Amino acid sequence: LCSRIRETGGPNIRSRSSFRIDAQHQIDFSPDIFYQMTKLGLDMFDLEHLLVTHTHKDHFDVGEIMSKLNRIEHNHKPLHIYLSEPAAEWSGKLLDVYGLDAAPGRSDWGGRFIIHPLRYFESYEAGRLRVTTVPGNHYAMGRNEMAINYLIALPDGRKLLYASDTGWYTEETWRFLEGKSVDLLIMECTFGNREGYPKYADSHLDIPNYVLMLERMKEIGLVNERTPVWASHINTAHQLLHDEMQEEFDRTGHRVVVAYDGLSIDEEGA
Repeated sequence: LCSRIRETGGPNIRSRSSFRIDAQHQIDFSPDIFYQMTKLGLDMFDLEHLLVTHTHKDHFDVGEIMSKLNRIEHNHKPLHIYLSEPAAEWSGKLLDVYGLDAAPGRSDWGGRFIIHPLRYFESYEAGRLRVTTVPGNHYAMGRNEMAINYLIALPDGRKLLYASDTGWYTEETWRFLEGKSVDLLIMECTFGNREGYPKYADSHLDIPNYVLMLERMKEIGLVNERTPVWASHINTAHQLLHDEMQEEFDRTGHRVVVAYDGLSIDEEGA
């Protein structure tokens, strides 16, 4: 697949996933952030609130976060970093190397970085967002750390579920989501059409498990047939180029758009 990607280029060239909500709010900070900034015309000058899903390095690159200090001009506002309590505990050991105190609500370096540990299944304010922490079935580096899937009330009133990394949810998580609904769903489909991947697997989704997740979400009313849905966080451990993966999803009968680097979601969710 990698050779085919190099030959075809375009939307098949994928960097590691982050999601920019607006200039002040972002989900995850990957090792590819500098490439994404130069390719997509983004900058981090006004970023104030960083929601971290989990501590795997493709989502949480501390070195790149620290590089926000390496600039001539600064907005003189701290960067608030939100992550689960187990992630914050594990990260403290790593952040010590950079001279950053990871105690809740406190940091060194002139208060440039402030850590906010979050409990699972609870709601918090993060800048202009209201976020609820939904645990995925995906273990990360911290002790008993599960990735956070963020249920977000956006400033315009819409609700977004950003589900990466995911795996098949535990029954506790499914029960928590019952009675809730979202207007937008972004969910990982890491393994595409990977051969031999089991049903209801933890850690990550392939296309069949993605469809199973969607069907369960529709059963409990979290999404419906009109909900815009995107598949993201797609790696190379399968056989599908971008357009081929879109064709596979089209054949499922579910309304899913395969995401690509630089995809912008407008106010209508298109």
